[in-house]
Amino acid sequence: MQRRIVMASGDKNELEQLRQMLPRLGYRVVGEATGGMHALKTIRTTSPELVLLDDRLPVLDGMQVAKILTDENIAPAVLMVSQGNKSLVDRARDVTSAFLMRPYLEDQVYAAIEAAAASYKKYTQLQQQLNELQETLKSRKIVEKAKGILMRQRGFSEEQAFKAIQQTAMKKRTTMKSVSEAIITAYEMEV
Repeated sequence: MQRRIVMASGDKNELEQLRQMLPRLGYRVVGEATGGMHALKTIRTTSPELVLLDDRLPVLDGMQVAKILTDENIAPAVLMVSQGNKSLVDRARDVTSAFLMRPYLEDQVYAAIEAAAASYKKYTQLQQQLNELQETLKSRKIVEKAKGILMRQRGFSEEQAFKAIQQTAMKKRTTMKSVSEAIITAYEMEV
């Protein structure tokens, strides 16, 4: 399967060069833009797997667009940097996965795209794991609070309170979190 790519450059010659190069490398261009605002609109409507961004885009430059893509977790970006603009690379490390210094060769484009895609995949997997861990922690806190209520109200031991929640969840075919939330809600209505 070909990676779907949006490319954005203020240089029409560069766009033409990439338009010819990317299919040879096995990529499919799904959108093009000549400015930062246009790039964002194109990216949002085409949902690409990767974006190539010119550092010199008008209105919003490539780094600003890359920051939006990173902040909103939309797609990885490869920033195409002009010679003499190496300081941009230092400033942009937090917003983009890979860089291309002009002039670049096909194999450098391929390497940058694949590095950015791999970094983004790893990042999204870590983000998903973090979200799952946060949800698990939140659920455990709710179960702990419900256990405390059962221990106070019914004189249960911690183990008895846990088993009561667990057995109710199994009987009702729901989660322990849902049962715990119901216990907490009922307790708060009494108070």
